Amino acid sequence: MEKELLPKVAHYDMMADPFRCDFSKHLTVGQLGNALLNAADFHSDDREFGMNYLHTIHRTWVLSRLCIELEAMPRAYDPFFIETWCDSAMKYFTSRNFKIGSPTGSVYGYGRSIWAMIDTETRLPISLPSTTACLRPTWTATIRAPLPVPRA
Repeated sequence: MEKELLPKVAHYDMMADPFRCDFSKHLTVGQLGNALLNAADFHSDDREFGMNYLHTIHRTWVLSRLCIELEAMPRAYDPFFIETWCDSAMKYFTSRNFKIGSPTGSVYGYGRSIWAMIDTETRLPISLPSTTACLRPTWTATIRAPLPVPRA
């Protein structure tokens, strides 16, 4: 029996815990970054190309770039959500998008990340076509977040 495919876009509910907020009672950018990375990890693990699987074949994801564009930040105790999806997989890099929003429908902002995969034994980059799980077309979404690709 074939496994049911998960949706391309995953939704994760969060809360701005007060100990993750600054003196103005807003979530800090660092804590938001942690939440984005957690959402990326949950999304990839649920789809069997996350760290839990990759460690068994001596591979890991390495964050290359993370860009976040915000209009506002959640306040202490505010619920918020992160939606994330894989945008594309290239030879050595994959891109992931994020949407940060509130249950009331407002959007706090968007994020975009670029990831590489490395071999944990040699520390060399891995060509993504050699790791077929990363290239399943059912796992990339063509939704465009209004955030440009970060360039060097």
